Amino acid sequence: MKQFIFLLLVIITINQTYSQDYEELRKHLDTNWKTPEEYVISKFKSHDYIFIGEYHRIKHDVELILNLIPLLYENGIFTLAIEFGAYDIQVLVDSLITAPAFDRDLLKSNYFKNNQVWGYKEYIDIYEVAWAVNKANSNSPNKFRVVNLAPPYEPCKKGGAWKDLDPDIYMADVIKKEIVSKNQRALIYSGNHHAFTKFHQPLYDFEKDTLYGFCKTRMGNIIHDSLKVKTFNISLHAGWISSKGWNAPTVLPVNGVIDSIMNMYSDKRVGFDVVNSPFGKLISTDSYYALGYDSFTLDKYCDGYIYQYAFKDYQPITPEPNFYTRENIHALRKYLRCIGLPKIATWTLFKFNASKRTYEDIRNHFKHLMK
Repeated sequence: MKQFIFLLLVIITINQTYSQDYEELRKHLDTNWKTPEEYVISKFKSHDYIFIGEYHRIKHDVELILNLIPLLYENGIFTLAIEFGAYDIQVLVDSLITAPAFDRDLLKSNYFKNNQVWGYKEYIDIYEVAWAVNKANSNSPNKFRVVNLAPPYEPCKKGGAWKDLDPDIYMADVIKKEIVSKNQRALIYSGNHHAFTKFHQPLYDFEKDTLYGFCKTRMGNIIHDSLKVKTFNISLHAGWISSKGWNAPTVLPVNGVIDSIMNMYSDKRVGFDVVNSPFGKLISTDSYYALGYDSFTLDKYCDGYIYQYAFKDYQPITPEPNFYTRENIHALRKYLRCIGLPKIATWTLFKFNASKRTYEDIRNHFKHLMK
């Protein structure tokens, strides 16, 4: 009987603690609520370089960036840097988004050269929305720029695509050259791992169950190390890599607390601070990101956070119509053979443009999180 009473008291204490923690989190959100767009713009009041990291191919994440472009311009931020285009074609990009008319076909044909399997409409829309902003402000001396960050990707090269360069160092160098050296502020949009600033990603070998250290040279790490307080990292909500490995099902961020809190709201689109807020102390016990850390909390991982939709409401990115053409089909087939997909390389042009295998549905990554 005494053991039962003790166990009951423990359960009551735990529930009270969770209730208090949840109440504190809700109070913080209610007091500081901002839409994702408002939140990102507000961070430029105290920072010059906002890194925003995504999981990839989540429709509403790219749509957020599209919404932000005109707001950035209105607030005196004239540069968006993106991982999803090759720096090799920067001169062309600059000319296209300031031209009297937007030539989407010309952009696509050049975009393809370094992004053979990234034929997604919303990512390509970034350039057209930037062009529309410049068109609407044609009498202004300030022109909005989209700065491509990506290095050349050549998987057919002997030794592999990254034999002669580190993509993070390359992208950081582009930021320094095209943005920092010109004293411009910028929103920098990339995959989540490239966007890390203060957080050092574990170098973990899952097969050997061994931690070899921490990566300190991600794109955002490099810029943060030289500019410190001028940088700010925002993480976009998505599944996290599991502590069981890269191929294991993704897990809910910080043990699902953020998802649980957001289930209490009908309007779920919000941006909020992590550092110096109750969200900063949330822990993760089942993710790859916590490996090697004695006490992993969310404020070690990012400075701010954006939540838009529950996983059950995620939508896939949209295929760009006719991204694959008679002119580039041979280059695509060569690319696929070089990355180890010789069977797919034999597909017809129609199948390339229509197949779900070509355009990955991100919901497949999160089906287990959609309950």
